[in-house]
Amino acid sequence: MNILLWVFLSSIAISLVLTPIIRWLAINLRFFYHPHQDSVNRKPVPLLGGLSLYLAVLIPILWVDQLDANTTGILIGTTLVFLLGLADDIRHISSRMQLVGIFLAASIVVGYGVKIQFFSNPFGPDMLLLQALSVPITMIWIAALTSSVKVMDGLDGLASGICAISALALFAVAWDNSAVYYSPAAILMLALAGACLGFLPYNFHPAKIFMGEAGVMFLGFALASISIEGLFKRSFLIAISIPLLALGLPLFNTLFAILRRGLKRKDVLSADRDHVHDILLKRGVSHRQAVLTLYLISVFLGIIAFLMSKVSALIAFLIWIVLVVILFLGAWRIGLIGERYRPKD
Repeated sequence: MNILLWVFLSSIAISLVLTPIIRWLAINLRFFYHPHQDSVNRKPVPLLGGLSLYLAVLIPILWVDQLDANTTGILIGTTLVFLLGLADDIRHISSRMQLVGIFLAASIVVGYGVKIQFFSNPFGPDMLLLQALSVPITMIWIAALTSSVKVMDGLDGLASGICAISALALFAVAWDNSAVYYSPAAILMLALAGACLGFLPYNFHPAKIFMGEAGVMFLGFALASISIEGLFKRSFLIAISIPLLALGLPLFNTLFAILRRGLKRKDVLSADRDHVHDILLKRGVSHRQAVLTLYLISVFLGIIAFLMSKVSALIAFLIWIVLVVILFLGAWRIGLIGERYRPKD
């Protein structure tokens, strides 16, 4: 059996088998998410789902023994972030302390050679070297995307579904590029997608188990790290476009949150209930309809990411102009960055 297919199917199977076992363990350990006043869920839900995701990725990756230095660094970094998230699930850790932990884990990944070091020059054969900027840009990218995925964990099945779609979109680009098709990073992309798909039946509304901070931070950090491998070695605009679009929904949601809080002169790290999924619920969309709508948006952005890998920098630039106008008009229209059309709570 093809190694990529084996990893994908085994990750799905491990997640499907392990999740109910881990749910039973969480119930017996009385390890629950307890809803607060603003929670969408009204009943306690078992946590520890992140452990199922972590093992469903780790076991196939170790079994096929296709690790290189970069993938080893990613696994070490994701393990640290998983443990950080688990500690937060057990005993709350402040957002700023979590950010410190994410940067620490990112420094480990960078230390193993996973860095945005250069872009292809669209105007000539030379490379655009980032040199001293390579390390800080890489760490900011990883931290920003990890935090963005965390924000999407607001509805049952939302984060796991979007991460599966994003991982498959990144793999589709890698699959189209024979240089990275069989790379350890491509294998890790499929392991992540498979783990999320196997977890989804238990996490979709009404959720039987939550992934918790451990799961969502693990997924976000892993996606951020593997998106660097092979994707930032094209022309500048194409290199930026692919991961930004493949992981577009959490990133744009976070961008709009920063703009919204900035316009209100609030702390950009403060929490609110005005993310895209919250707005959909306020507009009368059901829980499942909101999640499925956001899945479709994520698939749409993933398809554009794949198409971006096949076009020239000029065409990519024109696509971005149209896309940004549509996204900002849509965000303003539903109340993500403006008050005019914001539905009443």
